[in-house]
Amino acid sequence: MHTLLFILYDSIFNSVFASQVVAPLQARLDLMPGATATIISFEHSYVSSEQLTQLCTDPRIRILTLKKIPFIGTISLRYAAWQLASYIPTIDPSQIIARGPLAGWIISHAESASTPIIVQARGLAAAEYLYTHRPTAWWHTFRAWQYERIERYVYGRFALRSNVTIHTVSKALRDYLITEWHTPEKKVSVAHYDIPASIAHETVQTWRAQMRSQLNIAQDAYVYVYNGSAHAWQCPEETIAFFAQKYRSNTNTFLLILTHSTDRFAALLRTQSIPESAYHITCVPHAEIYRYLAVADAGLLFREQHCINWVSRPTKALEYQSVGLPIIHNDTIEMLTTKKRPSH
Repeated sequence: MHTLLFILYDSIFNSVFASQVVAPLQARLDLMPGATATIISFEHSYVSSEQLTQLCTDPRIRILTLKKIPFIGTISLRYAAWQLASYIPTIDPSQIIARGPLAGWIISHAESASTPIIVQARGLAAAEYLYTHRPTAWWHTFRAWQYERIERYVYGRFALRSNVTIHTVSKALRDYLITEWHTPEKKVSVAHYDIPASIAHETVQTWRAQMRSQLNIAQDAYVYVYNGSAHAWQCPEETIAFFAQKYRSNTNTFLLILTHSTDRFAALLRTQSIPESAYHITCVPHAEIYRYLAVADAGLLFREQHCINWVSRPTKALEYQSVGLPIIHNDTIEMLTTKKRPSH
């Protein structure tokens, strides 16, 4: 019987846990009758059994949590590896999946057998850290240097092991790892198993009519949707400014915003003097996201120009595509454009 072990270091409470961890695991298990999966996540705080049940109700998947201590470099990861090493024999996995370079480093120091290991390269840890902590103080530079050393090891030396492969989220990220971290070309590929399946056109049209009626949106309105947060790198101001321009030229347009950042977007819309009748802001469970996306005619996805966005494969883009929405973007993501890679 197949047993998958999934190692997670960025928390089961991450907003993409349901869509980018649980859902792909379920898809894998569907292809392997009788198979089960164990997710081991490192968490700062105690997680109750009730919380774990709410996060995943699939009986084929169980979640275990281990203690996560503050990050002070690989010392912290060694403690995580020490904890993990005692659990691996009890699970006896047929395959191990590590999400990101920190989880990859942990499994590299916890598992010495020949079990097949996949490291999921989701982005650029060091570059993302520096991008988030601007302006950069010396301690941020040092932390980014620590992350970069971990990335170089995981995507370089560790990737040379015969039982290790690297799966990236985009061709641009694959090219980056090969060029910058010298990942062997034959050991790294672009993953497709975690891409949401396309939803039948007839189903989308049924949801479209139902949800427009439920949300009191005219059936003939042209609807833009934004699905995401209001972080600076997600260009919320540019998103609202784009819609404001479209609305002023055609008042039969509507903006649907699916976000946790409801107050921020409401404030931005007020600054553009957009009437409340022209938009709807709400936060919905991931299980309902596609029904809401079906309302729209186009999805909005603007990002700042930076290498971390260029190599990304935004979950939101995949969700837009799953219901057949064209994506309006600003040429900052390689998977959506034909422009050349920007400088760092």
